[in-house]
Amino acid sequence: MSHSSSLLPSLSTVLALGLLGALPAQSMSLRGELDEGRSTGCYYCPNVPYTIKYSETPVRSSTVDLSYYKSLSAQLILHGNWDTTKTPAGLEVTRVEVVTESLSVGNTAKLGSPLRFSIYGPAGSVARPAVALGNGFLPLFQSALLIDPLTLVPIGTNTIDSSGQWRFDLTVPNDAGLVGLRFWTQALIAPPSATPFLSNPERTQIQR
Repeated sequence: MSHSSSLLPSLSTVLALGLLGALPAQSMSLRGELDEGRSTGCYYCPNVPYTIKYSETPVRSSTVDLSYYKSLSAQLILHGNWDTTKTPAGLEVTRVEVVTESLSVGNTAKLGSPLRFSIYGPAGSVARPAVALGNGFLPLFQSALLIDPLTLVPIGTNTIDSSGQWRFDLTVPNDAGLVGLRFWTQALIAPPSATPFLSNPERTQIQR
């Protein structure tokens, strides 16, 4: 596993850029699968018809049939504008792309066993995945960090190979105190000659 990170910003730079990106009325593209709005725990929230899976980020659209894309269970790029005129604020989608670029992590992990992380993206891209103890929302690179920046821990840096993937395993510590713990994962991906982007988020729960 390569630890060369010169092509990616430091965490402090990421956070500083994110704060600047929090200015209102900005265009934004978020990645992930669509989930029902009730995934937030609210079973009647008309202003939150959908969210990004494993994130409580509200997603809606007055021009795009999001139900069609929800039924695909596919990785998407949701292009639109961050709308603060509704409560809660959310992404007003104007265009959707179906993509193969993604982060994949098992939904469950077992104590003392390896957990596979798979990142798919443009060949030659530098990828930096990170884990956190919750979801979140921090605008960055006209996208958003959807895991909690306050508990974020990078778990490596490497270059996506010529086949368009980087896979690695991390062994879950054999500590019974971790049983039931949930953590979220997202990756920052910097293509060789394009703007860096943030992957879809994933969520994993540790079991015995």
